[in-house]
Amino acid sequence: MPAAHCCQCALPFAGVTNSSHLCGRCIKESPAYTNVFTVGLYEQTLRQAIHQFKFNQKVGLDRPLGQLMAQSIASDLDIDLIIPVPLHRKRLQERSYNQALLLAREISRIKKIPLEIDLLQKQKETASQQGLSAREREQNLQNAFVVAGGVKAKTVLLVDDVMTTGATVAACSKELKGAGAAAIHVVVIGRAAI
Repeated sequence: MPAAHCCQCALPFAGVTNSSHLCGRCIKESPAYTNVFTVGLYEQTLRQAIHQFKFNQKVGLDRPLGQLMAQSIASDLDIDLIIPVPLHRKRLQERSYNQALLLAREISRIKKIPLEIDLLQKQKETASQQGLSAREREQNLQNAFVVAGGVKAKTVLLVDDVMTTGATVAACSKELKGAGAAAIHVVVIGRAAI
């Protein structure tokens, strides 16, 4: 991850010096999540590994990728539970696995933090986010997620594979915060430099 990045959404800044201020988007509207941990930029080798894992059935990559994600999380962070970004049941049937769940299981195993797989659910089938603008992504995910369990006063680690505009983790975090979560931290493998 570049040294210069937004301290909330991890958006990389053009610059070589270490900088941890907020990006314009986070200043304008602070997301429901506290911060984002990421292994690196969504490019080159990391991008290839994510594509193999997500689209080419290379599920064995869950362990090395999950280990990298676990290492990227601040060691002093006190987390109550881990929640993967859910897939709609139709998408799950098409792909046969939820890549975020596989990564979350590995992080849970390493960090010894409880994993909740049904607490956050995707109730609405949505179009693929690929190729959509930031605004279209937000609209696409409106009312897509629902919290189906107790998160009141809990600190949550939300797990996903890639963060592009942040629309997915923002929509999930908004629902979790609305259900009473004390704080939501996000971890992804790759962060796109949009």
